Amino acid sequence: MKNKKIIFATIISAVLVISIGLATFFNPFKSNAKMFSESLIVLVSKSQELTRNYQQEVGNWNMKIHDNLTMVTITDKYLTQFEALEGDAKNLKVPNEYENIKDSFIRSLESEAASYIHFKNYLITGNRSEDQLSTDNLSLSYQYEQVYSGFLSKNH
Repeated sequence: MKNKKIIFATIISAVLVISIGLATFFNPFKSNAKMFSESLIVLVSKSQELTRNYQQEVGNWNMKIHDNLTMVTITDKYLTQFEALEGDAKNLKVPNEYENIKDSFIRSLESEAASYIHFKNYLITGNRSEDQLSTDNLSLSYQYEQVYSGFLSKNH
């Protein structure tokens, strides 16, 4: 009888240890946060590539390789790509406490796209206030970027 109690206590202890281990290592919330982080990294990489490529085109415009009309066409092409990326970001599944991270990424994309719209308006009209609005929106985009980049540096 005493042996049965010892075996029963051992089995109960083993089940508890295994259950705690499984709960710790296979926590679905932890998994959701990790999945969100990995999905966000993919979107951020796409955003960085779009920004880098667009800025190369702006560099070509500055070097007079592109004229204003060509740059307007190029800007429209990139705006379409930023809109698609915004849509992907809005559809991103996110644990509730990281909603602000997702929102900061979306706002960063929106601000960058607004910057390009104002730059396009500047190219068309020559209005310097449009150029300043472009710069202001790009700065705002960078501020939003600090929120989600801080999250990614801590969680990946």
